[in-house]
Formats: sequence, C-alpha cells, structure tokens
Amino acid sequence: MTVLMPFIRLMKPHLWWVLFGSFLGLVTLLSSIGLLTLSGWFISATALAGVSVVSAQAFNYMTPGGGVRGFAIARTAGRYFERVTTHEATFRLLAQLRSWFYAHLEPLNPARLRHYRTADLLNRLITDINSLDNLYLRVLSPSLVALVTGILVSLFLGWVAPSLGTLLFVALLVSGLLIPMLGHKLGAVTGREMVGYASSLRLRTLSYVQGMAELHVYSALNQQQQELQQSQQTLLQAQLRMSLVSGVTAALMTLAAGLTTLLALMIGVNLVTTEQLSPAWLALVVFCVLASFEAVASLPLAYQYLGKTRAAAENLQEITSQRSDMLFPKESVLVTSPGEIQLDQVDFAYDATLVLQGVSIQVNPGEKVALVGHTGSGKSSIINLLSRFWQYQQGRVLVGGVAVESYPEQQLRDQMAVLSQPVQLFAGSIRSNLQLADPEATDEQMLELLEQLGMTEMLGDDGLNREVGEGGNRLSGGQRKRLGIARAMLKAAPILILDEPTEGLDIHTATQVMNAVFSYRPGQTLLIITHHLQGLDRYDQVIRLNQGRRLD
Repeated sequence: MTVLMPFIRLMKPHLWWVLFGSFLGLVTLLSSIGLLTLSGWFISATALAGVSVVSAQAFNYMTPGGGVRGFAIARTAGRYFERVTTHEATFRLLAQLRSWFYAHLEPLNPARLRHYRTADLLNRLITDINSLDNLYLRVLSPSLVALVTGILVSLFLGWVAPSLGTLLFVALLVSGLLIPMLGHKLGAVTGREMVGYASSLRLRTLSYVQGMAELHVYSALNQQQQELQQSQQTLLQAQLRMSLVSGVTAALMTLAAGLTTLLALMIGVNLVTTEQLSPAWLALVVFCVLASFEAVASLPLAYQYLGKTRAAAENLQEITSQRSDMLFPKESVLVTSPGEIQLDQVDFAYDATLVLQGVSIQVNPGEKVALVGHTGSGKSSIINLLSRFWQYQQGRVLVGGVAVESYPEQQLRDQMAVLSQPVQLFAGSIRSNLQLADPEATDEQMLELLEQLGMTEMLGDDGLNREVGEGGNRLSGGQRKRLGIARAMLKAAPILILDEPTEGLDIHTATQVMNAVFSYRPGQTLLIITHHLQGLDRYDQVIRLNQGRRLD
C-alpha cells in the first residue's frame, strides 16, 4: 500500500465527504440487513401466531410491520444519498488529483518530458487517474463499512446466542480477508498488465486515427489495422482472465455464505430443540446471517483490481516524482537592456550529442538579425536556451542584459514572443488562439494584424469566431503558419523570435508576411531563424551556423 499512500493523503480536504458517504453506506447496509432479518422473523412469527385464534388476536402485527416499512424506506433513501455522496466525494478527489498531477507536470522542462509521448501523458492524466476511483469508491469506504457492520451484527447475534455471534464474526472475518486477498493475488499481475495493454491500445488508436491519410497513401492501412486488432485482442484476453478470477472469488463468497448459513441453521435448530431460542427467531438468525454477507460481497472484486490501481498510481508517481532541471528564482530582476540577446562561448549538448560549440552572439536592442544555417546546425537549439527549456553546459546566455538563470519564469517569458516549429494551435476560435498572446487585445487590433498578413479572406462570414479545429486541422498549412506568426507578433515583448516563419509559404505571401513582421513593431528586437538566403540584405546582422559553430 506504500505506493497508494500519497493518494490516500490527498483525501484530507474531502475527508468529511468520504466519512459522510461511508456513514450513509453503513446506514444503508444495516437497513438492508434489518429489513431481511425482521421480515424473516415477522413471517415466521405470523405463521406461528395463526395456529390458534387466541394467539392470532394477541399478536402485534403493527409494530413489526412498521419496522419493515421503516427499514425499506431507510434502505432506499440511504442507497440514493449514499451513491450521491460517495460519487460526489470521488469526483472531487479525481478533480483534485488531475490538478495535482498537472501542477507536477507543468513545471517539467522538455528535457524531462522528451521520452514521453503526448498521448501517453494524456492517458495518465485521464485513464490512470480514473482508475484510482477503485481505491476511493470500492476499497477504502466499503472495507470500513464492512468492518463496522460485521462487528455490530455479530454483537447482535451474540446477544441472541453467543455461539451464533462467534460463528458470524469468524465467517465474516475469513470471507472479508482471505477471499479478497486471494482475488488480489490472482488479479495483481493481470491487472497491472491491463494498464499497460490499455495504454498501448489507446496510443496505437490515436496514431492510427492521426496518421490515417499517410497510411492510405503508403497502403499501410491494413497492417496498422492488424496491429491494432492484435493490441485489442491482447487486452480482451487479459480482461477474460480477470473475469475468470472474478467468477472464482464470487463462487467462493457464495460458498462461504451458504456454509455459514447452514452452520447457523444447525446451531439455531439445536437451540430451538433445547428451548433456548424461540422458533420464530430461527428464521431471524438464518436471514440475518445470509444478509450480513452483503457487507463483504463486493470486497473480492475491489481488491482483485487493486493491482490495476497500484499500476496506475505508479504511472502517475513516475511523473510527479520528477523535478525540473530548471530552477527559477522567485525575486524579480532589473532588466538593464530590454531587447538585448547575448550568447558568450556557449556549449550545448543533447545528452552526449554536442550541437553548439563555443557560440558567441551579440544582438543589440531593436536589431533585426537573421540566424541561418543548414538543418541540424543548432539554430532551434538557441531558442531552447533563451527560453530555458534546456540548460547549456558552458558559457553564458543573457536576455535584456541579465543571465537567463536569474529570471523568475514569468518575467523571462515576458521578455520574448516565440514562434516555434511546428506551430501549435488549440481547438477553438481564431480569437481565442490570438488572445493567448494578449488577452486584452481588441477585435480591431487582431483584424488589423491579420489584414497585414493577408488572412482576412480566410475568416469568411464567421470572422474571428471561425473555428480552427483540433491542432488547426480546419486551416491550410500556410494559414496555420500565419496565424502562429500573428499570435507571436501580438505579444508586446521586447524580443520577437520566429523559427522558419516563411517555410511552406509562396514567394508573394512570404514577402507580405516579412514586410508585416518588420513594420509591426519597429523598435522590437527581431531574431529570424531560417535556412533560406533570400532577402538577407534587410537585416542588421546575418549570423551563420554550421555544425554547431559560428562562421565569421
């Protein structure tokens, strides 16, 4: 249970919801046991009272009848409010877990997350966290309710006859411990495998859907379908094994309930024969014992899937236990030269691959600089260093005259607007995507900027309300590119960094875009990363990189 303790501690803010739900579950379960127990006694006592007219007239039908109705109403109402309360507690806990997980995920720099696929992180954020509802909803609360119920009902039967109370307590203890432990042991490995199989199936499905066009083009659709079906079949086989375990534990629980009821009946018959127990109470005992197993009936299935819950918890802790390589100070710094960029003898490597070697760059405020070089020459790595997504190994990197390590994160982000590759758009409207850069931007400002970039025609009748689709899939490649440029330009930062802004654009559109970039904020420092050599004469500096070195 060690791996689950952090998640149990997260229950503290919602402890009263959990305890109230458990209390209602206890009331519901006791009402259900009381209903069956009292009904058994009432039917038997009524039959015995009908033996003679005198006993029939003397029998009190109203009180037990009212008790049966009371237990029935309490069970129905308790069940309803117990479900509402426990599910409300669980949903609150899951919502808190998602916030807790994202709060640990968001600070991690790309160096920490580069080994994880986006779909894998999404799977952990949704599916693995959802798997923890088994812990809250089916393990902790029912186990507590079962323990309290077993003690109370055993004490009641102990008051009727000590031997009956002892029998029920031992039977519930064995059934509530050994059978769930057996289910956990049999299902632990398979449950853990199910987490991996389900994750693999989701990743394959997402890749299949996203890459369907390419799969069609290369006639690889059938092969991917077969691999997807194989993943699905593997998961189904694991689910079948878990179903067999469920069948075994359910059968054992039924057998335990039947044997215990039979033994209670034998003891009860002996007590009736020796006149230590009223005949009507024999039915009460039998029905009480039989109903009491409802308290432990759900535990084997819950503990059977505890291995799956543990695996999901380990997946989450794999992320939350990591710490970012980048530590940002809390105190703001005085930016002495807004818009200045300086790299001084910088060495940088991804793992063991050296991509920048002794690179020095000086960009003064307001300068327009082109950083050119072949693919793999280290151009985009400079963006990662300026943004502190990665840590260089040697030299100094300064923004605005201040070392990037001295900036609080938000203040560093305020120093620059960046267009990276590929352009990331979010499902929503053009307005909502642009307002990520400036929430206070007016429609007039956004429309004016889009007009300068030659994008007003694509707005159509919807204007800024036009939906871009998931990842911008409702736009063409050139439209996505220009919308990303517009978003970067809209941010009023001292430095604007554009990575391959004209890639994929025709000559006319590329010229229009660059004219807009140069004229929109004339005093803004501009760093353009490109491998094209056309139009370099308009820049104040042209810095060439080759294999991680600057060519002077």
